[in-house]
Amino acid sequence: SLFLYRFTGKKSIIQLSESIGGIPLKIIVSLIVAAIFTASLGTEARVFAESVKLVLLPKSKIEYVMLLFGLTVAIGSLSGFFALSTVNAIFFPFCLFFLGIMSAALIRNCDINNIFPIFGTGIKRIFVNGLSDMSCFSDILALNILVPYCSDIQMVKKGGRRAIAIAGSVITLLCLIYGLIYPYPYTSEFLLTTYQLSRMVHAGEYFQRFEALFEFVWSITQLLYSSMYVYLICDVLGSAFKLRDAKATIPCIIAIVCFTAAIPQSVAELLETSRKIKRFIFPAAYLLPIVIPVIYIIVRRRRGEKQNS
Repeated sequence: SLFLYRFTGKKSIIQLSESIGGIPLKIIVSLIVAAIFTASLGTEARVFAESVKLVLLPKSKIEYVMLLFGLTVAIGSLSGFFALSTVNAIFFPFCLFFLGIMSAALIRNCDINNIFPIFGTGIKRIFVNGLSDMSCFSDILALNILVPYCSDIQMVKKGGRRAIAIAGSVITLLCLIYGLIYPYPYTSEFLLTTYQLSRMVHAGEYFQRFEALFEFVWSITQLLYSSMYVYLICDVLGSAFKLRDAKATIPCIIAIVCFTAAIPQSVAELLETSRKIKRFIFPAAYLLPIVIPVIYIIVRRRRGEKQNS
């Protein structure tokens, strides 16, 4: 996908689809992208709300947690892209520093024997059935939508590589620590893994609630992530339908996201819905940033050949 930017320039797949098939194709692609973002954010919002209820607000109803989540995300997304990016840039180093401190503090709890057997669930289940877990990198679609906001194509390439490298490194580190601390088959069933790890950190008599710091970092990160996604949905729909004030759609988008999040009636149904979304929707998040630029390159070359002839 990064290689294709050499031929497409600083254009998102929304702009490329308009060059290929005009306004109709642009609207279709925009609706697909908005649906992917909405489905992803809906499950993320419900998982976050259930986790907050379980960890921080056990006596509160899930509806109140979702309402608080919606109001907070609305404020964040209404602030605009540059405000969100600035806050993310300020908070990101703090988040990495926190994960580094937590990982270093957990080294004494690691046992190399817990990671064996390496292929405990079988090679097929890990490499074939586990492909759906690659959805953690599906934010590459969001990076593509953010391309027009970058100053030049080199920033797009550097930012994309760094984002993928940092995300991959953090996920690999957390999975490795979790596998070294908890033995198989306990690691095959996981929920709130990082929270479980943070509860194991103890530093003396006066610092035994490290998970409280994790809850703060986790909440801010999730709210910034959700606010950015809502803004991207707003930006995609505003670009597709040429809305004068796209931010006016933010309350409607948040309402749709909350209704989508409220569809599963239990945590078990929520997890099953999340698996289905990963299996059927997220492949499009990988294919769109590749297929549409390839079609654009082919169409542009054919048009150039016709003009020359």
